[in-house]
Amino acid sequence: PCPDQKLIINIANILARGVFYNQAQKQTHQLILLEERSAIARELHDSLAQSLSYLKIQTTLLKRQLAKCNCQSTNTTLTELDEGLKSAYTQLRELLNTFRLTINKAHFGEALQEITTTLASQTKIRLHLNNELPSLPINAQQHVHLLQLIREATLNAIKHSKADNIIITCFQEGEQGYINIEDDGVGFDPAEEKINHYGLRIMQERAHCVRGHLSINSELEHGCTVNVTFPLNQ
Repeated sequence: PCPDQKLIINIANILARGVFYNQAQKQTHQLILLEERSAIARELHDSLAQSLSYLKIQTTLLKRQLAKCNCQSTNTTLTELDEGLKSAYTQLRELLNTFRLTINKAHFGEALQEITTTLASQTKIRLHLNNELPSLPINAQQHVHLLQLIREATLNAIKHSKADNIIITCFQEGEQGYINIEDDGVGFDPAEEKINHYGLRIMQERAHCVRGHLSINSELEHGCTVNVTFPLNQ
């Protein structure tokens, strides 16, 4: 027999409200997290960024003065100082970009699609997204950290891999979530000490924040794969 129409409508309304309030609560938590990060970004910009800019100017002036004095013995030290300042400034700029990331969607899949579309418009590399992760078990903090981790790993591939394709795959097995960012670029030797591994350290910290594990597999001329495993909240 056909069930009561009013009962079906009431149940549908209750389910719809449950989903709506869940997304609204996630978005509220995200706004709180993003406001904190914006405040940190402002403090970094007002303090460290200005100090580093001042030091860069002073280093340039020092170079000119030493060039007039023909002080060749100090060139090596000055070059190292200049490179160190450039590296610190680059790292700070990456941090500012990370803290200023805005997320307009409470649904993980929609937010990931938005970020991927933005990144795809900045490169000639083809970006492929295959997301099968459910949004409901991902809380607000995981939502923010995972999106930033995917963004950073994809940006690293865009900058350094010289790849034709980058494939982002997200899926669930049991109570575990999996994220893979794979490229078909030049790769690198993991045993080789990297001078600037700051971005990799940030990704490791983000994986730790979601109680997850991050691993990077790469081989020269065989691309690179970033794997993230994390527990889904039940």
